[in-house]
Amino acid sequence: MESQGIFNGTFSIIEKVLDLRSTKHKLTISNIANADTPNYKAFDLIIEEEMKKEMGASRHLELAKTDSRHFPAKENALDNINLIPEKSIWTQKGDGNTVDIDKSMAKLAENNLMYNALARSISKKFTLLKEVIQGGK
Repeated sequence: MESQGIFNGTFSIIEKVLDLRSTKHKLTISNIANADTPNYKAFDLIIEEEMKKEMGASRHLELAKTDSRHFPAKENALDNINLIPEKSIWTQKGDGNTVDIDKSMAKLAENNLMYNALARSISKKFTLLKEVIQGGK
């Protein structure tokens, strides 16, 4: 049986979520940069629902494929997230552009807070790991 390393579980989930938060930041910045582009459709990356699915799935034991005839294990939900156009039935300027600057700036601030919280969390985990390795000195 394959051993579970110290970087599995929480570390791998935090790493993926940090990557997704970074992608969401770039996407939101792109939306803001295109706020004056006629007919530009704003996009968003909805990761909260996928995170909830992944967190629920991670509470169970992972499947091990020990025989070639076994069905493949469920894919990681965080690996299969797609961009979706923001749902907006109106435009502010009447030019077909669906970017709402205020909404985008709020999303940017929220995403930044979430990213920083996750970064602090993983930093604390690495600090604790370092202390354990050094013998608590």
